[in-house]
Amino acid sequence: MERSIIMVGCFDTKGEDFGYLYTCLIQHGVNVVTINTGVMGSTDLFPVHFEAEEVAKRGGITLFGLRAQKDRGRAIEVMGIGAASIIEDLFSQNKVNAVIGMGGGGGTFIALKAMQVLPFGYPKLCISTLATKDLSAHIGSKDITLMPSIVDVAGLNSVSKVVIRQAAAAITGMMKTSASNNDKREKSIAISVFGNTSLCVDKCSELLKSKRFEVLAFHSVGVGGKTMEGLTLDGYFDAILDITTTELADELCGGICSAGPDRLTAASKTGIPQVVVPGCLDMVNFGPMDTVPKIYKDRQLFSWAPDVTLMRTNEEENRILGKIMAEKLNKSLAPVTVLLPMGGISKIGGVGEVFHNPEIDRELFNSIKSNTKKNIKIIEVQSNINTEEFAVQAVKSLLEIMKD
Repeated sequence: MERSIIMVGCFDTKGEDFGYLYTCLIQHGVNVVTINTGVMGSTDLFPVHFEAEEVAKRGGITLFGLRAQKDRGRAIEVMGIGAASIIEDLFSQNKVNAVIGMGGGGGTFIALKAMQVLPFGYPKLCISTLATKDLSAHIGSKDITLMPSIVDVAGLNSVSKVVIRQAAAAITGMMKTSASNNDKREKSIAISVFGNTSLCVDKCSELLKSKRFEVLAFHSVGVGGKTMEGLTLDGYFDAILDITTTELADELCGGICSAGPDRLTAASKTGIPQVVVPGCLDMVNFGPMDTVPKIYKDRQLFSWAPDVTLMRTNEEENRILGKIMAEKLNKSLAPVTVLLPMGGISKIGGVGEVFHNPEIDRELFNSIKSNTKKNIKIIEVQSNINTEEFAVQAVKSLLEIMKD
């Protein structure tokens, strides 16, 4: 296939800059497909394959209607959605190898939105005036490379030309490295981990690797869960060993490690087997002690680190969490096994530890059992989550359902 790069941006106000980028890309011998997301006009400095009118329509409104609204935020959202729709179509036709964008605030947000539809391994680069800021909410779990523009994207000069030339060389160089992983092991397993489940995950990983599986661990701090879910949707894994589902508790209670409402849904949607554990659902994560919301000041709190305060979940929260987990797993298109560590669902939830409370854990377990469908296998393991016994059972259960 001809190597093709999507160039997406506001060609109305940044035409000169994108014209130079287009020339640099062409000089590297690649095919360039251009998408104009600028609502106020276009350019004749290079061919425009998808004009703003079509982009706006893909976003759900006519360009005339969008202009009439005079709402910059709305325009950014619409053009980002529209560009993403076009890129998704091109990708489905096997016409996309990479995507590059450029802009200030609005242009950056549009480009990042548009890039979201490309799966892992397809180069995504954005030259941005905001590159040094925290854009994690807009990047999410995607492998997007940000490149500081140094100066504003507002016309060519000796600095911007260097940045653009280097960006063009970078994206074309990234294209030369195949997204396929020829060294991938026979099967690839995703596993979720947290400080309070690390002993279990280390043992599970050791056992799986000894059987020649590739094991990819994701830290359940929000972005880790999002990334695992995203790569699962991209078809990157053969099975999931979800030891640490603590992000569900943060989503419920407003903690800092929420992975959003779609956590624990990707494997069910894609139909791959999963073993799921309510690991660390006995805790919600907050920042330093003085940042804990007032409504939780009277709850059981524990300072895990100077910048991390853990709150013990209560009976009602565990009943809700059990139902949430069950309802998500009930939608699975593939075999699911749930393991319940009866000796505690975290390191600090074990016997003699600060969060040890078997009565509250029982509320969680009973809720899971009463809300899951009969086809979901539930196994009670009479040990703490961080014991070798539990890890061995987790791997055994995963291998069993992978054979189905």
